[in-house]
Amino acid sequence: MSIQAAQAFRQQTNTSPALQAEVARHVSNGTIDYAALAELGRKHGHDFTAEDAVTVLSAPSDELSDFEMELVSGGTLIPPQFSKRDRPMGG
Repeated sequence: MSIQAAQAFRQQTNTSPALQAEVARHVSNGTIDYAALAELGRKHGHDFTAEDAVTVLSAPSDELSDFEMELVSGGTLIPPQFSKRDRPMGG
């Protein structure tokens, strides 16, 4: 389980339309199910936790890809204190 694996999965996702479609199934109203994302990552050879995914996607110096912006642009972000499993993407 590692931050590096989550970063590698993020990079793979940003270059694969098929994987983007899979990730998009775990996004609703601007939130993402990080546990499901970690499970999807494992299926694609990247072993990381939901917490690793949160860390990677919420890094303050990190910019969202076009795909990630599309995922969050259509909905309202839910602050992390309201949900431990579903947290806002990129924040």
